[in-house]
This record gives sequence, structure tokens and C-alpha cells, in this order.
Amino acid sequence: AEGTRRTCREGRRRYVREPCCTNGSEQGKPAEVGGEAIEAQKASRDLVPLSEKTFITTDSRVVAIGDVHGDLQKTVAALKLAGVLSISAEGAPVWCGGDTVVVQLGDILDRGDHEIQILHLFLRLKEQAKEQGGDVFLLNGNHESLNICGDFRYVTSGGFVESARVAGLPPEMAGKFQAQLKARVALFAPGGPIARELANSYTALQINDTVFAHGGIMPHHVDYGLGRLNDEMSRWMRGEEGARSPMAAMGSPDSVLWCREYSREIWKTQVDRSRSCALLSKVLNQLSANQMVVGHTPQEMGCNCECNGRIWRIDVGMSSGVCNALAQVLEIQPPGAGGTPGQSTMRVLKMEGSYPASLSRGP
Repeated sequence: AEGTRRTCREGRRRYVREPCCTNGSEQGKPAEVGGEAIEAQKASRDLVPLSEKTFITTDSRVVAIGDVHGDLQKTVAALKLAGVLSISAEGAPVWCGGDTVVVQLGDILDRGDHEIQILHLFLRLKEQAKEQGGDVFLLNGNHESLNICGDFRYVTSGGFVESARVAGLPPEMAGKFQAQLKARVALFAPGGPIARELANSYTALQINDTVFAHGGIMPHHVDYGLGRLNDEMSRWMRGEEGARSPMAAMGSPDSVLWCREYSREIWKTQVDRSRSCALLSKVLNQLSANQMVVGHTPQEMGCNCECNGRIWRIDVGMSSGVCNALAQVLEIQPPGAGGTPGQSTMRVLKMEGSYPASLSRGP
């Protein structure tokens, strides 16, 4: 998630249209690598189309986590802050969140050395959470799409080493960059093991009256169909014959994964702010929702809201590869849980404490 300032991250880049919009023919088929690619990977983890579970209702507490970018330590800190992770005496991760629902907003990949380990941590916690009535939902970010397209410019040297290890390369090959690169392609190309795991992640998700997306949802995305976007991205990542990545999801600056319409910490003019808030209101009215939660653009002021509390921006740049900020998460209590009738209650949880969302709401 690149921002517009250069104090703690790189400047934004112009996205190339249709970098890899078919089932991976631009990259060729995934190369064969030593051993089974990942023991933890399951080829068909969830056969139910995402479109059938894009709109979810729950009476459970929801916690949203922003971009983690390969930083395992900050990911663990965020999960502990959310009250859903403990570590066993043997050092194993244990879900302790009961029926809590966790939503991670994408950009697990790039800028850090433990991307796949973080992905598998979330998937392991998902299995444990479901046993207690909870769940973990992952969204894809623009950096997930970049890697599926074979764009590895933001992968760290440690990320390439991790790819070689996960792919099962022997030690004499794992230290060579060309072998690491081939392993990365094999894992992430459409139809590859990690790509198939990411195919189970959402482009857009709505839980109760809250909409979640990595960059943001615009009115034309709603017209296109959020469930349709989820299914088309999934088919493309799985490498299904003839599948194409939807332009509305990742093909332009105003696509779901790249949109920054709602994420400006400071709008240039009041007119710009009013325009963004009006677009947001149209989307929320179309979806019968009250607020949207996004990541993608690091917020140097921390988690915050705009447009009278209708947009929440929760990418705080916590990864050491971005801003190295302290972890923050957004807690969402369902409608009817003691707040405004018919509306969820939002609260930011910080490493040094928490504060009610009402203190941060405003024009």
C-alpha cells in the first residue's frame, strides 16, 4: 500500500492496465519445484462460491486488521491486541477469540520477510476460530494481485528465501536467486499453490452494516456486482481456463484494490472532500450499509474516520517495511449491542489503549 507522502514509504506508482488478465499465459505455466509446494495448502479449501457469502450477518464482535506487509511480529501484535491470539507453551498459535470474527484487509504480501508464514497463520486461526463459532476472513489487496501477475518488485530478499523454502527447494538451490525466482512464480502464478489459497480471499465483503475493501468501493463496482467481482477474481487466481482478472477489481486507479478516493488524510479542497463523501454515501445507500472500512493507504495519524464516521481508514503502516508504526485494529460491535439502534459501534484499539469511536467521529 503505497501512499502519497515519502516520509515512511515510497510514492505511488501508475498501474499498468491489464498486466496479466488471463489465466497466467503471460507468465507461462507454473514451473515445477521440488516436493509438494506447501503441506498446509489445500487445493479446494472452500468450494462454495464467494458470491454466495459476500453479504454476511452475525451477532458476533468483528475486528478489522489493516495491511501487515510481511511483518510477522506486527501481525502477532495486532492479533493479540484484537484479543484473538495466544501462544501455547510449545510456541504454537492458539485462537482465544471465541466467536469473534476477524477481517484482514489485504496486503499480507511484499515489503517483509514472512508473507507466507503470515498467510498460513491466518488460515490456521480460521480453522480454530470456526470450532468456537468465530471466523477469519481475508481480503486480497493490490500487492496480492501484483504477485499473482508476477510483479515481484516489492518482494524482499527474505521473501524470496521464504518462497524457496516453502516450495521445498534443496539447500544447494534455495540460496540462488534464479531458483528463488522460479519458486516464487510456481507458487504465485494463477493456479499455483499460494494463488489457490488467495483465491479463497475476498475482493469485497459486507458484514452486517459494514462494507470492507482493500482500497475502496465506488458506485460502478456495486453496479458490476460485488459477488461477481469476488467470483471472477477467484477463478482467475485458481487458473481456470479462460478466466480473466476483472478490471473493476484491479485494472485501474479507481478499481477496488487500488482506489484511494476515500483515504486522503487531507483533501486539497472542501469540494474534493464533499465529492468523496457523496460518492461514499451513494455506495453505502446502494448496499444498505452505514460505513466502509478500507486499508491500502497508510494513515500517519493512525486509524481514523471521515465523512461523519462513514469511512474508516485502518492501514497504519504497521509493517517495518512501511512506517513501522504500532499496531492498531478496529473493533466493531454489531447493531443492537448497546450502541445506536440499527448501527454498529466502532472503536479503535491501540497498543497503548483504546478510545471510543465517538471521540474520533466528525466532519
